[in-house]
Amino acid sequence: MNIFELILKQMRQRLLSTLLTGLAVTLAVALGISISIMQKEGRSILAQSDYGYDTLVGPKGSGFDLVMNTIYHLGKSQGNIPYALYEDLATGSPTSALTGKKNEYRGLVQWAVPYAVGDSYQGRRIVGTSGQLFGVDDELNPLPEEKIPEIRSGEHYTFADGRPFHGRKFEAVVGSEVAKDLGLTVGKSFHATHGFPGPNDIPDIHPEVWTIVGVLNETHTANDRCLFIPVRTFYAIFEHETGLEAIAQIKGGTAAASTPPPPPPAPEPESQPANEGYTLNPDGTINNKLPKADWEVSAILVKSRSGATKNQLEFLLRNSPDAMSVSPAGVMADFFDNVLPPIFQLLFVIAALVLVVSAVSILVSIYNSIVGRAREIAIMRALGATRVRILSIICLEAALVGGLGAIAGIIIGHLLAGTGSAYMQEVMGTGLPWWHFTGVELLYLLVAIVVAFLAGLVPALKAYQTPVAENLVG
Repeated sequence: MNIFELILKQMRQRLLSTLLTGLAVTLAVALGISISIMQKEGRSILAQSDYGYDTLVGPKGSGFDLVMNTIYHLGKSQGNIPYALYEDLATGSPTSALTGKKNEYRGLVQWAVPYAVGDSYQGRRIVGTSGQLFGVDDELNPLPEEKIPEIRSGEHYTFADGRPFHGRKFEAVVGSEVAKDLGLTVGKSFHATHGFPGPNDIPDIHPEVWTIVGVLNETHTANDRCLFIPVRTFYAIFEHETGLEAIAQIKGGTAAASTPPPPPPAPEPESQPANEGYTLNPDGTINNKLPKADWEVSAILVKSRSGATKNQLEFLLRNSPDAMSVSPAGVMADFFDNVLPPIFQLLFVIAALVLVVSAVSILVSIYNSIVGRAREIAIMRALGATRVRILSIICLEAALVGGLGAIAGIIIGHLLAGTGSAYMQEVMGTGLPWWHFTGVELLYLLVAIVVAFLAGLVPALKAYQTPVAENLVG
């Protein structure tokens, strides 16, 4: 019988003990592997430096909340900023639509796209934006290449079916994931729900109807989970109109903060419901009743013309009373560099402690086995087995338990990372390449084998010192 047959025979004799000690190693390695994948791949994806735009403009507050709400569509909007600020950034007009003075942002911006949020459809966020996001103006005319927003460098939104929406019609474009999950196709229609009602809340469904005219190809971003509508139709919703009018009155000092929104207008002729905030033209386009001066947006995606203009833009917005700007890449990099490392370090310490516990388990299991196998070891010695061979058998048995446990842990660790990736895909629209194997797996395997081998030294030395004659007589 060769040395490996002896080791396997001993492991079968202590099958339950072997499985339990191997399980401890598996748990330690699985935890370490999954943490490593989440740390490495999560940072490479979520802390990317290439968003296709370099600046987010939003209401003053937390930059991290602004990034999470705008890019990953998580949490609630922190508030609104004037639509006129978007016009100043996007048009480059000499005169500011916001202040009526010189436009300080002229020449700094390559393109800007508004985001207006606050409604949903079956739990998916509805985003009011412009057709520029998809490469067209409000009349569906193609835009110059430099004015078309990018998802990432060189990547634009493309359509699996249909076309972009018309900027003045109740049309919609839906992301690939929401189209698949809800069975939305070109030609279908939907109503928007105010906010995100809970399971026990009565949904406040707006009467306006949007018709889907386009389905996007997969982008592997959170936008795959969104429905996009023209920002003009967002302001056509009567509840939005009255709310924005009330905000404008408060800001203008013509109404107290406690003043309720104005009552609905009197019913209009026939087909025009009393709660509509727009008039409908024969060609299906709309005219908003709410003055553009009262329009507000949740955020603005901005691509500056250069690094220098980006810095100048951030300086101007930092000193603006209406808004602030952040670099999404910088915000996420800070988050991964300053917030997450202590959490990952704690988890790595836990994984190390579990590995130490598993090593102790191996030591105790094999030591108890040696005590009970003293006569068997003495017989092996009498038959010609050297002390070094006995020591090697015990240490290799421990190393084999550690190695097998580590291999199982590597597999389970990747599966755990896959579970985390599925959760991230569901919540943030971005998953992780959890199936990638790198050199870190070999490192964990080597560490587990070495630790187990060292744990086997103590019982191996006990076997090494077993007195032959005394145990044979006994």
